[in-house]
This record gives sequence, C-alpha cells and structure tokens, in this order.
Amino acid sequence: MSAAIYQRTRPIHWDEVVGQEHVKDVLRPALERGRIGHAYLFSGPRGVGKTTTARLIAMTVNCDDNSGAVKPCGKCESCKMVMAGRHPDVLEIDAASNNSVDDVRDLREKVALQPMRGDKKVYILDEAHMMSKSAFNALLKTLEEPPSHAVFILATTEPERLPPTILSRCQHYRFRRLSVAEIAGKLQKTCVAEGVTAAPEALQLMARSADGAMRDGESLLERMLAGGEPALTLSLVEGALGLPPQDRLKSLGLALAKGDGAAVFSSLGALYSDGFAPRTITERTKIALRDALHEQLNVDGSRSKGRSEDQTFDATLLLKLIRALDDEDARFARSSDLIALEMAFTKALTVAQGLETSGGAGDALTVRVAALERQLREGGGAVPRAAVRPNVPDFDPTSRARPIALRAAPEIAVPDDDDREPSPNRAFVQELESRSLESRGAAPASATSAPSISAAPRAAGSKTWGDVVLKAKPQLKAFLMPAKVEVANGLVSIRY
Repeated sequence: MSAAIYQRTRPIHWDEVVGQEHVKDVLRPALERGRIGHAYLFSGPRGVGKTTTARLIAMTVNCDDNSGAVKPCGKCESCKMVMAGRHPDVLEIDAASNNSVDDVRDLREKVALQPMRGDKKVYILDEAHMMSKSAFNALLKTLEEPPSHAVFILATTEPERLPPTILSRCQHYRFRRLSVAEIAGKLQKTCVAEGVTAAPEALQLMARSADGAMRDGESLLERMLAGGEPALTLSLVEGALGLPPQDRLKSLGLALAKGDGAAVFSSLGALYSDGFAPRTITERTKIALRDALHEQLNVDGSRSKGRSEDQTFDATLLLKLIRALDDEDARFARSSDLIALEMAFTKALTVAQGLETSGGAGDALTVRVAALERQLREGGGAVPRAAVRPNVPDFDPTSRARPIALRAAPEIAVPDDDDREPSPNRAFVQELESRSLESRGAAPASATSAPSISAAPRAAGSKTWGDVVLKAKPQLKAFLMPAKVEVANGLVSIRY
C-alpha cells in the first residue's frame, strides 16, 4: 500500500518548507552553528508544518553527512530512518493517549539513557495540551534540566492550555495559517510530480477549501487523483466538494444585485432541486458577492475593464447584500428547507430593491432614532425626558442664611398627650403669629384670638413650637432646635 500524498511530499530539506519563514529563518542558522535548544514549543493550527519542522530538527542533529554540506542531507541512513519513523533515537509520542503520570515517569527513565545511533535523542510530544496537570508537573524538572543529549519538542494547537511553568522553559514558535497562493503553489508542484494537469481555478478552489492547512489541501488533491482523471477541472473539484457550480452562483448574485426576484427564485429552486443544501447555497452566494466586491474595489488588481454596465454595482449595495444574507444564517439552524432558503434571499431582495435599509439590528436602531428625530423636528410625538431640563436653581453656598418659607397646612392632626385625639392647628398658627409680633415689638392683632405664650394660657388642644420640636424625630429635632420661627399671612418662616 502506497503512502498518502502528504506523507510522500513531506519536506526533507529546510528549503522545501512552504511558508513559516519566521520560524525556519531562526531555527536553521541556529542549528547550523550548533546552538541546539533543550526544549522547543511549536503552536499553531493543524496541518501547517509543526511536526514536519520537528522532524527536520531531528534529522539535522542526527545527520551522518560529514562532507560539510547543508544538513539534513536526506540521503544518509539516519535521515531515511527519521523519515520512515524508525530511528531509535527519535521518539514521536502521542500526548493525547500517553498523558498520565506513569507515562511521564517511564519517559524520565528513558531520557537518562544515551543515544543508540545518533548524537541526540529527540522526543516529539504531539498534542501536548492533552497532558494532565500532574503529568506536566512530573515532566517539569526533566524539561528544566534535561541531559545534554536530550531534546524535547512539544507540538500543540492550544498553547493557552499549557502551564506557564512549561511555557517559560521552552523556545516558543508560533506557526501561522498558510495563504491560498502558498497552498495552490504546492499543489501545482504535486500535480506535476504525479503527471496530472490541473486548472488554476481548480487549484484555487482546493486551496480555499483547505482553510490554511497544507495537509487538508494535499488530502483533497489525493481524493481528486484517486478517480484517475488525467486533468483536474473546476467542475470536477466542485462536484467532489459538493459545491454549486460557480457560474450559476455568479448568475444568482447578479440577479440578486439587480433586484430581479423572478430570476432569484428560479435559480434557488433549481439549485435546491439539484440537491445542494440551503446553507451551502447561501454561503457560496456570499462568496460570489464578496468576489464581486473585491473586483469592484480592485483589491487584487483584477478589475475587468471590459465589464458591461449591467454587471457593475455599487460597493455599498454589495456590502449590504452580504450583510443581509449573513444575518439570515441563523435561520438554517432551525430549518433547512426551500422555504427557509427563499426567506433568506427575500430579505436580501428587499435590500436590493430599496425596500429596507439593511437587515441588521444596529441599522434598525438607526431607523428608530431617525424617526424620533423627525418627530421632534415636526413638533409631534412625545419629547424624551432627557431632552427636557428640569428647572432647578443653581446651588448657592449662602442659601442657608435665607429664610425657608413653608406654607402651613390648613389642618394638621397632632396627637394630644392625654387623649391622643387630633386637634386643629388654627390656634397654634395664631400663637406663632403673636409670638413673632412680640419679638418685633408690636402688639398682636387680637389678644383673644392669638394669645402670646407669656401673656395668656394656651387654648385647649393648641400646640406651641416647642411641642412640635418634642414630637419630631431625633434628626429633625437637632435641625429645628436652633431655629427662629416667624408666622405671617399663613406662612411659617424658619430662620437660622
């Protein structure tokens, strides 16, 4: 049984590594000068070259070529054994299944042994984030002070799950996603080596489907080559991936941008009848609209000068259509049938025909704010409370020196000490008026109706200012005790 394409095309020289220049430009000179670290940590998405780089380090430090050529040579017995995975001094350990303390203890016992064939013993721990906390603690001392012949390489897709004590003891290199051009270029070289011709559009589609992972792109290419086709075309790749034809999607996007409802629903019905999933149709239509937007903005310099007027649209409209379809993506989680598909595109049609400004919640809020502003300009509708400033006087530090006018209530029920029955306040107000006149040296208007405190006895049931103070709560009493009271024209004035 032959090996998979991604195994046969694995790089055996540093120059063959696609992308990751920020990693290999640092590691390669360091290894050539003999500056070999005791622990490395490679993190990044899947299929971007972490394990390949770890094997290149193992091949470099154990290469048997002494001719002074660039290492690894890829031809000596040691390099071949590393590529085949049977080198006795290069151990690839799956940390996802060997993640216990006992596994780490067994590893620590083997680390002390000298290399059997090469100069270094290289331990490659794949999926290192799957190790338990106890296993990391058991490995910590060995990772900090390993034997001079041992090199540890940890590979993970989730470096944030590793303890800080492990991260601080490793040289950390972050691998990035590969671009579409880098993946398509590698796939083109593989097709040439396999004796197959491939259309550039087909390679671009496979590279975009790989989502930055070279291994996924090579696996997809192997799937295409398994059919024995002498040439790879765009239609073959679309059929293998289960994607709608690109020309039909462009026609659908063109009809949607024009607001042609009849053409849109006709295309949707035909695509749904051909077995394409509604979510797939929506996603691929968004990609077609995005490509048209990029062409309109001349993002990659591919704007066609010979385009007709009916194929030229405003970039703002294309952006609104993409947003409208994106807002309807949650609909397919509830229902994935033709009705849900037509409802999603109906929302986009209303945007294209100018019946709705957008499909987003943020734009709906903008519409509501605009309506409120229009009501305010026209003088109709309720005015928001925040727009009306309350008539509150400015603070005056000397305001406490001014009398505070309090309008006396017509009737105040004050419980009596003896019978606890309410009594009128008229006599109390008259007495306060008499007391105020006496303090200014004037005689009271009527001695019988408003007797003073010192000249006449209190009327039955009447209350003095002292009674009011005694009935008050402690906090209010402390406020009223030093006050001077004046009563005039039915108003009680308190002065401090």
